Amino acid sequence: MSDIYVLGSMNMDMTVVSPRFPELGETINGYSFSTAHGGKGANQAVAAARLGAKVNMCACIGKDANGNELKNALNDEGINTDYVFESDCATGAAVITLVDGDNTIIVAKGANAEVSIHQAVFFLKDSKPGDILLTQLETDFETVKFALQTAKNKKMITVLNPAPADSDSSLLCEYCDYIIPNETELRTISASEDIDYSLKLIKDKFGCFPIATLGSQGCAFYSENGVKYLPCEKVKAVDTTGAGDTFCGAFCTALSNGWQTEDCLKFALKCATISVTRKGAQPSIPYLKEIN
Repeated sequence: MSDIYVLGSMNMDMTVVSPRFPELGETINGYSFSTAHGGKGANQAVAAARLGAKVNMCACIGKDANGNELKNALNDEGINTDYVFESDCATGAAVITLVDGDNTIIVAKGANAEVSIHQAVFFLKDSKPGDILLTQLETDFETVKFALQTAKNKKMITVLNPAPADSDSSLLCEYCDYIIPNETELRTISASEDIDYSLKLIKDKFGCFPIATLGSQGCAFYSENGVKYLPCEKVKAVDTTGAGDTFCGAFCTALSNGWQTEDCLKFALKCATISVTRKGAQPSIPYLKEIN
């Protein structure tokens, strides 16, 4: 099994359950409030660890109670946190509004913006060819770019979840073996509404393997045989927060076991489907025994 190196964010998630999303300038009453451990990087690291992978985490937290709690939670999952650094900035936070299983999210980067190239150098120094780098875009863009370039040069397998995506996200595709956007992120990268066209464009232009997560519709991917869609089991969604992160962590775990790509995707869909039947990001991530 290959090691998985996750470079990404760690956030304290604050969730309000609401009857509907408020209009601009409107105040409405919600049903409940809760906090949970989150951040796309940490979520993906936890997913991989719970599914049996050996995981190393590189991130930045504040010198505060939230940061200490988040780091301890990763330690409890068996994740190597030697590369989780402290910053004078506050620990990152996400404010989530949850309505009938769908959500809107605002992220305050905080210490996540302090993840540096110097830290990435230290993080990847002991990695080996065939190990996997999994990263996202909730940390510094240049650091993510450097990490992907370094991993590619070291013959690691590079996986990017381009979230949140912007016009510069496509600049990273050439350093990726796999890129896993959702539908919105895919449109941003390709400047097209057509999923098939977008996947083919990324594959032909950059040579990486594009995978689009499609929520309740499963996922789509483009390989030598063209675009293929994989459905997922239909369930009642309670909370979709973290489903994409569960998918990414599960995909990389299967990949680290040497599975074929389509089998990795089927495994990832199964794990993500379970996660949406539960509330919270990290609390919803399943363990390997549940999948089996």
